Amino acid sequence: MARRRKHLSLVLKLVFSLAILIFILTTQTSVKDILVKLKGVNLIWLLISFSLHAFGLFASAVRWQILARAQGDDIPLGYLAKSYLVGTFFNNFLPTRFGGDVVRIWDGSRYSKSLLKSSAIVLVERFTGIIVLFLFAVLASLSRIDMARRIPVIWVSLLLGLMGLAIIFAFFAPFSRRLLMALPGRGLLDKVRQQILEFRETILHYRTQKGPFLLATFWALLLQLNVIVYYFLIGKALHLKIHFIDYFIFIPIVLVIQLIPVTINGLGLREGSYIEIFKFYGISADTAFSFSIIDVAFVLIIGLAGGVIYVTRK
Repeated sequence: MARRRKHLSLVLKLVFSLAILIFILTTQTSVKDILVKLKGVNLIWLLISFSLHAFGLFASAVRWQILARAQGDDIPLGYLAKSYLVGTFFNNFLPTRFGGDVVRIWDGSRYSKSLLKSSAIVLVERFTGIIVLFLFAVLASLSRIDMARRIPVIWVSLLLGLMGLAIIFAFFAPFSRRLLMALPGRGLLDKVRQQILEFRETILHYRTQKGPFLLATFWALLLQLNVIVYYFLIGKALHLKIHFIDYFIFIPIVLVIQLIPVTINGLGLREGSYIEIFKFYGISADTAFSFSIIDVAFVLIIGLAGGVIYVTRK
């Protein structure tokens, strides 16, 4: 029954993704207009932007390795890089951009011998990146108040991001542990509580590992800068006249929107978001859709490499 519900949920998300795409292609643009736009791209900028995936993969693996070592796990860098590629493969077919993290958690547990510990490492690695992106968006928005005023979704997204961070920090505050300990529970409930407490303490262990944590955060900063430049270069390939600073505002927002678990890997939500945001610059829907399709195509190529690794690895 649980498996059937899971399959049904996946089918519904796929249907919803396709419904959004069909709506966009029939009401705001067309396949013909998009193909015309794609024919005019600057291939040099496109190749340079794609090449940045190599640094992104390296930086991600290094950050993961640093955080794992801080927990006592020495994992080879090459193994982590391959795990990232496999995770990217699964991200293309699973709801939200967190789908591949399940694969990485499983891979990490081969060294940590603990799914809980591996989960904590991957989540810290993931959330340090999200926090850096959020700070990018906040600082850039303060320098572009006029843009933020004309695109309400910016303030809404920043507010939701702030609320999410507040909830995360509250979970690790001392009162949360006291609250968990005070909750009544026996049997299964007590086991769940103990797992939550252990997970919480595993992450809080980084308080005693400030050096590695700061180093991992530095790599997160480099990685997210690489992400912004990557999208900026895609814009250059499409001849977009968008200021570099503005990418620090809308790219984090679109990436967060993609995390909403109602479509397959943000398909449909991503395209609709770019169309609405690019209206501010007077950019057509076919260009916005092309911007998104290029990103999707690049990720599919990276994911294909991950699929080959997944099929051939022992």
